[in-house]
Amino acid sequence: MQDRETIFETVPAVFKTKFPRLTCIIDCFEIFIESPGNLLARTQCYSHYKNHCTIKVFVSCSPLGAINFISRCWGGKASDIQIVRDSGFATKKYHMPGDQILADRGFTLKDDFASGSCSELLIPSFTKGKKQLSANEVEISRKIASVRIHIERIIGQLKNRYLILKDILPLRTVKNIADESFDLHLSNCDKIVTVCASLVN
Repeated sequence: MQDRETIFETVPAVFKTKFPRLTCIIDCFEIFIESPGNLLARTQCYSHYKNHCTIKVFVSCSPLGAINFISRCWGGKASDIQIVRDSGFATKKYHMPGDQILADRGFTLKDDFASGSCSELLIPSFTKGKKQLSANEVEISRKIASVRIHIERIIGQLKNRYLILKDILPLRTVKNIADESFDLHLSNCDKIVTVCASLVN
């Protein structure tokens, strides 16, 4: 994550008026992969949203559009909430009290961010349980949507610049391999996504 002082000093004026403590905007994106022959693996990778086998990646960018966090790759069946929780992104390792994080309404993790780092997750309001949103809720949701477009642009830029992320990845890139230098088990797709994210900055 970038230094907070740098973020706050360089944040565009449009963000300062809407979200003065904004440090990041978050979302997930999916990459098509070959369909595994193993039924269990296929089930874990099948994305109903994309109607295809995919891997899913959680990404965060600063208000200036620099990618400041990228998760490991997950099977397309994994929920956004599951990936964020597993990544530890809601903890004080990445956020300070009062930080504001913008997300889509699917990221129902306000309590996770509040308890994990005393930060504030801002998502558009739901109409659940009521006929319509209040004028204030509509205005806040509109502001969030106008700023969230930045993460969508970053994801689009990532995929358009590095066409490997637009193609169907072969299964061999998804299998875990030992990385002794970091004592981790990383797949080639983890490395591919991380390198592409680093280069797009």
